[in-house]
Amino acid sequence: MKEIMLKDFQIHINKELLQLERALINSIKSDVDLATEVSFYILKSGGKRVRPTIAILIARALGYKGKELITLSSAIELLHTATLIHDDVVDESDIRRGKKSIHKKWDNAHGVLVGDFVYSKAFQLMASLNNKEIIKTLANSTNKISEGEVLQLKLIESNKLKEEDYYEIIGRKTAELFKASALSAALLSDANNKLVKASGNFAFSLGMVFQLRDDLLDYSGNKEITGKIIGKDFMEGKVTLPLIKAFELSSSKDLEFLHKAFKRRDKNDLNKIIDIFNECGAIEHVEKITEEYSEKCLDFLLNLPDSLFRESLQNIVLSLKKRIN
Repeated sequence: MKEIMLKDFQIHINKELLQLERALINSIKSDVDLATEVSFYILKSGGKRVRPTIAILIARALGYKGKELITLSSAIELLHTATLIHDDVVDESDIRRGKKSIHKKWDNAHGVLVGDFVYSKAFQLMASLNNKEIIKTLANSTNKISEGEVLQLKLIESNKLKEEDYYEIIGRKTAELFKASALSAALLSDANNKLVKASGNFAFSLGMVFQLRDDLLDYSGNKEITGKIIGKDFMEGKVTLPLIKAFELSSSKDLEFLHKAFKRRDKNDLNKIIDIFNECGAIEHVEKITEEYSEKCLDFLLNLPDSLFRESLQNIVLSLKKRIN
């Protein structure tokens, strides 16, 4: 059982999600067999399809009944997939969705080039929509995601990553595509400016919640429930908000230990690290920020018409508010 049982909230759009899966497989077909093979490998390795789910639910909540929603949702998922492929190369991550990452199964060249291939397929789908505002929205989002990657690299190398920097990075790397998914769905639905803005603000806040929860679960989750390996981010040297706050709030003795532990990355240190995070208030702080963004999500959703689709979006938020231990 996963922490977020997204399927429970996708019940009203099962038909669209089945169409999405077929469209994704068709979209990556290429005369170059290797490009298709590697792309197929990651697309069939799982994934919750969170971003297309947001797009589909927003569009349905706003009354859209046209045929272009699956094309839009496919483009969004391919954009996300391409960023994951490139992320794994940069972060040197060995595992993606329970399987070897592309660069680990093949090599870095495959990861970079197939990531580019998937990006190109996403932009082909975007262009086929023939909607300048949607294309502009998704193109701008892609740009911000790329800038977020570079900003993260710059700040980590300078060893000066602060809390405000963390928000800027996850806003660009994670929340931005959530926002673009909702904005493009609202634009596709010909919604008025108020609804377009509310949809985007909701999804941006939801993206922040998703990333905050994911980072939190690295130190406070239950692998049997969440499916996430405890301490994975720490062992990979990722600087996330729990670690940033622990560095800020810990006693001098504990701070010295954390710096040494972060350098040696020994699994045997994890229990003590988690104890320090809890004792100094780092975990509590991240939970508080997550709660604040969750409340923002619910407030923005009130602008959308009442429907089963809006209720599904609300339930996604409410599920994320529950702490899993």
